[in-house]
Amino acid sequence: MIEKIPIYLLTGFLGSGKTTLLKRWLQEPLLQHSALIVNEIGAVGLDHATLGYASDASALLADSCVCCTGLPGLHEALENLFWARLHRGVARFDSVVIETTGLADPAPLVTSLKTHRFVSERFCLAGIVTTLGAPTALAIMTEFAEARSQLDAAGVVVVTKTDLAADAQLDAVSQALRRSNPATHILLSTQGSLSADEVWHAARSAIDSSQRSPKDRSWRVVKARVTAAGLVRRAIAPHNADTRFETIVDEVSADSLRNSLAGMIARHRTRLLRMKGIVQLADGTSVVVQFTRGDEKVQISPAPETMQTALTGMPSGVTLILRSR
Repeated sequence: MIEKIPIYLLTGFLGSGKTTLLKRWLQEPLLQHSALIVNEIGAVGLDHATLGYASDASALLADSCVCCTGLPGLHEALENLFWARLHRGVARFDSVVIETTGLADPAPLVTSLKTHRFVSERFCLAGIVTTLGAPTALAIMTEFAEARSQLDAAGVVVVTKTDLAADAQLDAVSQALRRSNPATHILLSTQGSLSADEVWHAARSAIDSSQRSPKDRSWRVVKARVTAAGLVRRAIAPHNADTRFETIVDEVSADSLRNSLAGMIARHRTRLLRMKGIVQLADGTSVVVQFTRGDEKVQISPAPETMQTALTGMPSGVTLILRSR
């Protein structure tokens, strides 16, 4: 009988801190010898580059979402990793980590992992972790069906950015999560403070458990527009969002870039869910641009040394993820 390779699934809404946590976890013993699959809804793989993962056993699935149009690509990536591992084309890995897009519904992905013949015979789902940013958690849970689906699937919910939320706000988030699914483990994180062992041990326990408490969804206030389908620019029909890439190629200083991005955010304020990218400045340095719904201003930081290899050939600019009109 084939010993199945465990898959750890990491989900969470746009800007909820998945990559921050995963970057730490990949350095820890539990996941240090893991294969990595990063799925990004935009055409440019910033999260994949940010992780700076040195292993050859990694794959980027860009410009698609693994819960819908990206499923065939995920199956192919898992098959390729399995054969490369078997024939020693890559260093032997003990598990696979899949980081989904911030808009992914985990349910189709989980079903696929269990029913796709090749994948289900060689891999097994070891745990599902969903991240949720504390400052905007209640609004995100109310407004976005994707976020609610991610929370429903989770064995563990990691509430991130707790240093940016008041105690009363954290209590309200925890209460909402407990009403939605009392069996889900809730962990709090500040700047990626949780270890892989702590989080994934709880997630594995949830997968192994055959008894799950009934879910009370009465706390939800679902707005009609959340269920609207159809994308303006990308063929990702189930999601109420579209993406675009804004090229920034003119030589700019950090100050002029900040002003330019602030103007871009202001123009799209009512629709903007996420902004991220890499921009090359006039002095030859590269900076990472990050903005998430609820942030007061755009974050611009020097690209770390671990990203330099991944930056080769990456276009200068930012990806915008916008709510569909």
